[in-house]
Amino acid sequence: MNNTICDTIKLTLPPGYNTIFVKLIERFIRMANRLAKLIYAKPVLTVLILLLLLMYFPLFGHLGNLSIRIWDEARVTMNAYEMWRSGDLLVTKYLGKPDLWNTKPPLLIWIQSFFLNFIDNLELAVRLPSALAGSATILLVYFFVIKQTKSVVTGLIAALVLLSSRGYINIHGTRTGDYDALLVFFTTLSCLMFWLFIENKRPVNLYIFFISLALGVLTKSISALLFLPALMMYVIYRKKIADLLKNNHFYFGSVIFIGITIGFYLLREYAAPGYLKAVSENELLGRYLNVIEFHNEPFRFYYDQLLKYRYKDYFLLILPGALAGLFLLKDQRIKKLTIFVILLIVSYFMIISMGKTKLSWYDLPMYPFFAIVVSFVFSYLLQIRNQLPLKGIYRKIGGIIILLSIVVFLTDMMTIITKQSYKPQDDYWEKAEYTLPYYLRDALQGKHDLKNINVIYDGYNAMIWPYIYKLQDQGINISLKELTRLNTDDQVISYQPKLIESLNKKFDVEIMRKGDKIITYKLLKRK
Repeated sequence: MNNTICDTIKLTLPPGYNTIFVKLIERFIRMANRLAKLIYAKPVLTVLILLLLLMYFPLFGHLGNLSIRIWDEARVTMNAYEMWRSGDLLVTKYLGKPDLWNTKPPLLIWIQSFFLNFIDNLELAVRLPSALAGSATILLVYFFVIKQTKSVVTGLIAALVLLSSRGYINIHGTRTGDYDALLVFFTTLSCLMFWLFIENKRPVNLYIFFISLALGVLTKSISALLFLPALMMYVIYRKKIADLLKNNHFYFGSVIFIGITIGFYLLREYAAPGYLKAVSENELLGRYLNVIEFHNEPFRFYYDQLLKYRYKDYFLLILPGALAGLFLLKDQRIKKLTIFVILLIVSYFMIISMGKTKLSWYDLPMYPFFAIVVSFVFSYLLQIRNQLPLKGIYRKIGGIIILLSIVVFLTDMMTIITKQSYKPQDDYWEKAEYTLPYYLRDALQGKHDLKNINVIYDGYNAMIWPYIYKLQDQGINISLKELTRLNTDDQVISYQPKLIESLNKKFDVEIMRKGDKIITYKLLKRK
């Protein structure tokens, strides 16, 4: 094996570089061989430990560095903080009132408010559930693929493909306190359990399916149900409709699902009337049939996103993986699984592509199934490895394939770690809107004295309020006010030029402190 790869390197490098690069490659291969011996001795455990180590930086590295993100994460953070403050676990609130803008059920918010009891870092507390859900999904894919293919290597490849998917390990994925990572875990678990039940007829798989489906609904409402058409198509393909309808466990499971989901919605409506109306307008058909908040995109939006960035390094392997699972791998169970996964991907892709409101992260539930299909390419390569003559051109081709696979994976991992995990930074176009959140976060760490300060801000301010609340809980008298509510002798901080211009038109001001961006004013008298 060493000679295969080293010969390949020698063929592609100028003579002067051969010695250095070949020695590096030989050292790498020796380390890989030692690891391979360990894996051979205790494969599942050793690879699991390796996978857990690889998962740390992309999922958890510097998770709390960025301030709370505007829009969804900010709103969810406010819901969680107010739930933690009030102890009301049923009605999510925003600024003390029932939140009828963010109408999603509160499972994620329950988990975030739980972590707020133990973690002082606000950002880490609200993002940790997403990172843990991402970890659980990767491990679920790892063990499931091992079980079905009987190959630890194929399971590892599936897990690594998911771990190195740029769209998945990202903002609004596993790296922020949004609903989507937790949703992906429950949709993945429910779909895989349903397939296992159809193939094995074990009632426990069916009950896990219904419970995880219900928890998915409690995470992100109707989004958890978008794979149901594909599940029904698979039941029809496998001619299992009669078996399903004759199974008592199907009805018991349905009762559990309805009890959990409908029970919550009725309780929520009883506790704060008007909730069901808001849900029907915002989540059921309103968002799907109408463009919400200007998120109008063409039908091929998700295809372009996947091909050009979010899944670009693995996208072209989806079709070969499907072909390998359908025709090249001889295991009939893998063929059935491939058909199932193809139905999931195609059905879900068509549903979200036909929706009027399109957002890039709506594609996330497909990523675990992409990873499973892509792993079949490598499963087939592993299968034929021992059937090919390992000499001449085959040795060189084998070395090139191994090197390319390593390069692709390492490239994606380094991109994710550099951009998302190792000192993550705001994009240039969003730096201005996060100036105030970072300033307030510094005040929480004692870097600024904000006693008796009024904050003014022009724009959507949900990402500011959590820091205001946390400073208030530390006993600091600080408030976020509109310009029209300011009075003489108030101390005010701001940094937005138009807002400062309006302030100077209404008051004579004295500059108390001037930082790099934030300025503290004292209002002397009205003009």
